[in-house]
Amino acid sequence: MPVPNASQFTHAPGLTERWFRRVFIEDWSLKLLALAITLILWFVVSGHDIERELPVQPRLDGTPAPSYEVKSVIATPNQVRVQGPAGSVNTTEIKAFTTKISVEGRRESFDAPHTAVYSSDTKVEVLDTVNVHVDIGAVASQKPNPRKTN
Repeated sequence: MPVPNASQFTHAPGLTERWFRRVFIEDWSLKLLALAITLILWFVVSGHDIERELPVQPRLDGTPAPSYEVKSVIATPNQVRVQGPAGSVNTTEIKAFTTKISVEGRRESFDAPHTAVYSSDTKVEVLDTVNVHVDIGAVASQKPNPRKTN
């Protein structure tokens, strides 16, 4: 029985085989370098904290004395700096609130200096405090118009 010649089993690589060789086998050093650069950039960018300014929303607690009302609430400055991961800081849902300021039973305007500010995301740190001015005044009485009789 004749022994088959080894040259009978060789075949020219097809399109798919050539593509796999080119993608997975050739130029390993260049592909590893590109992968290393990509991973380093990803770690640097994703782990980076950024800073941004957010508007402050003062929060009040309670109600003024009877026949008095809160006329206005002004936080100075009206924006604070926050710092945190880029994914958390850049969302539109993030808010900055002051601690609750009690207006319970108050009859006159007052200031709350150095009021702490917190963000709605625990991963984001607020870097500033604000001064809050609460303007309280008497409720404008609305007397009914007298009827004219003819």
